Amino acid sequence: MVYIVKIDRNKLNTILRSGLNPEIKTRKQLAAHLSLDPTTLTRWFSSRDRLGNPRYPVVPDRHVTKILQLFKLDSQSLNLNDEEFRQYCFENSLSQSCHQSELEQKQKLRLEKASQRKLIISDYSTGRNKRPFFVIASIMMLSVLAWYFIKPFHFNNSKSLVSEDNKTGNELKCWTGYSPALGVFDVEDKADPCHYGKLFHNALMQLKAENNKLKFSKPLTERSASQQYISFLFQQLEYRRISDNISLNIELGKSELYRSNYQAAQAYFHNASEMLTTLPKPNLKMLTEISTYSAKIAHELQ
Repeated sequence: MVYIVKIDRNKLNTILRSGLNPEIKTRKQLAAHLSLDPTTLTRWFSSRDRLGNPRYPVVPDRHVTKILQLFKLDSQSLNLNDEEFRQYCFENSLSQSCHQSELEQKQKLRLEKASQRKLIISDYSTGRNKRPFFVIASIMMLSVLAWYFIKPFHFNNSKSLVSEDNKTGNELKCWTGYSPALGVFDVEDKADPCHYGKLFHNALMQLKAENNKLKFSKPLTERSASQQYISFLFQQLEYRRISDNISLNIELGKSELYRSNYQAAQAYFHNASEMLTTLPKPNLKMLTEISTYSAKIAHELQ
């Protein structure tokens, strides 16, 4: 059986008012989707064409299929009378609206479940993998022991060194029991907290000068206090380098995250997390920041 489908003025008005396509509610909007001039739609329902010849006032056949696709209609529905067609469009619109509401509800539930999966530091459980924390605890114990043995040493056979705790602007504890021969630094230097960089340089130069004066005929059985102190300074500078590297990876990760480059951002935060385990004392602020942004990235990559 062959169906002859036509869209007259009434059916077109019913289609536009049905809400089946929220983006097309007027003839002007329909004309834009069909790449036509709005006046063309007016001429569709004229009883005569441009040359004055009589014509049937319906949508031209070449545009019917496109209109049916835009509004997701079955071609057989055009054989219904106006009342039946109006009811048909109403039922389709209602079904589409219910389906859209169902999709929105599912999307809302998905977002709620995703938000519940976000990592919360206060609820972080270490039961699954305790190895990193054992490593951190071991490093902390070794650092405490090293600090305990280094602290009472004399530097360069000078008078006993006095250990004092000063704090820089970033709450970093500094050891100020160094020999005045290495220099006295009273002004805070943000680029070199605790002045360990300058002290290390001066101590290394002094050790080189001492070694140049030593003779092989006088064997040394123990490390001098200056060697102990230089090792301490080097260790502190190494921890600072690692901390700066962690901060750099965090900031680079943020930059990639803001550009929606989630894979690169995830790599930077992973590097920062790995380096964080090498510090003698866990930095909770950095750990919180890394975990928070890692959770955001994991959510975006789902």
